Amino acid sequence: MKHRMTVKEKKEMMTAFLLIAPTIIAFIIFLYIPFVSALQTSLYKYNGLGDLTDFVGFKNYMKVLADPRFLRSLKNTLYLILISFCAVPIGFVFAYILYIGVPGKKIFNTGLFIPYLISMVVVGCIWRIIYDPTIGPVDQFLNMIGLGKYATAWLSRPETALGAVSITWIWRSAPFNMLIMYANLSKMPEDFLEAAKVDGANLWQKFFYIIIPYLKPTFGVLAMLTVTNGLRLFDLIWVMTQGGPGGASDVMTSYIYTKAFTNRDFGAGTAASVILMLIMVLIMAVKTLYQKATAGRNKS
Repeated sequence: MKHRMTVKEKKEMMTAFLLIAPTIIAFIIFLYIPFVSALQTSLYKYNGLGDLTDFVGFKNYMKVLADPRFLRSLKNTLYLILISFCAVPIGFVFAYILYIGVPGKKIFNTGLFIPYLISMVVVGCIWRIIYDPTIGPVDQFLNMIGLGKYATAWLSRPETALGAVSITWIWRSAPFNMLIMYANLSKMPEDFLEAAKVDGANLWQKFFYIIIPYLKPTFGVLAMLTVTNGLRLFDLIWVMTQGGPGGASDVMTSYIYTKAFTNRDFGAGTAASVILMLIMVLIMAVKTLYQKATAGRNKS
């Protein structure tokens, strides 16, 4: 027999709907409508002015995928993501130092976290000065220690531009990783370490068999954030190199911006952004499947 809703249940359902309605409306306005609009724009040849009239189908996607600059930006993005994984162990080292205790712990913690508090644009401006071939401390230091032959215009050479930006990105990312891992280390039950001490475990055994396994889920979360943040990185690249020289430090976001707003090819630029979104969705799907598989193994 079909259950009929009581007046009270109807009121509760209406209240629940009214509470979630603003979120649903916001999702529709700021996520789904722009996404549908982007899909539509990617199928047209469009310079950003007037109506969509010149339908080209999937030619924009084929044009982007055949563009050597897009392929280079994709390769640079993957390189930046892989190299930025270095920020995870660096953050862990500092988190562990804070965990075991150092003199002036609060000042040390604050000083390490400052890079993450600075806006990305300011970080880019600071490091542009650091890498400056005339007044930058990097080249001045190399000259001072007799290695002046290695001094160069770091951001103006295709061989060094992306590597220089990568160092800046690691410097900016490591403090966040440190904070997350330090917070998790602080919540680790002392019983684990005390039991290991009673069993005669030395420092390295505690480190590899208790601390590292305890932080394994945290490492997974930080790895996923490293990937997604690397895919979304734009402001640092644009402030430091604008994707140059000659596209040597172009990433997918700077390629999309250049394609759409500099070249006035909004159709191809939007197609590239859809490809980027699909890559992010694929990564999240793989992550979800991996987590489910891992949870299933743990249960069994």
